[in-house]
Amino acid sequence: MYGCCDCKNIEIHWQTVDYSTVPRACQCDYCRAKSAAYVSKSGSAVEVVIHNQNLHRIVTQGTGTAQFHECGYCGTLVLVTCEIDGITYGALNARCMENKFGFAETVAMDFSEQPVAERLWRRQQNWCCPVSVRYQ
Repeated sequence: MYGCCDCKNIEIHWQTVDYSTVPRACQCDYCRAKSAAYVSKSGSAVEVVIHNQNLHRIVTQGTGTAQFHECGYCGTLVLVTCEIDGITYGALNARCMENKFGFAETVAMDFSEQPVAERLWRRQQNWCCPVSVRYQ
């Protein structure tokens, strides 16, 4: 599945055959402001290609355990990643993905009270992996 930011500076190539993933909308102020709703599938690989490295912005929020990847030109939040034990996991902003079948209705999720250890475990179980980011 293909996805990108509005100006195509950041492109995503997601190796999945499961188009039925339900987008999850984090309810933190940052994700709500960005209208982000995340999709992921454990064991599915993601390749991120960034054309202009100077326009790649990484933002950290809350617990600081995840990195939010935005385009500095168009402002689109494309994905979130988390490194655990040297392995990068990720969840993709469904609003940036081209799903030929369409995604299911977004479900609101509130992780604000979840302890850091549980967050990391949940990401290992549910997020895409491996995730590679390369500059072109």
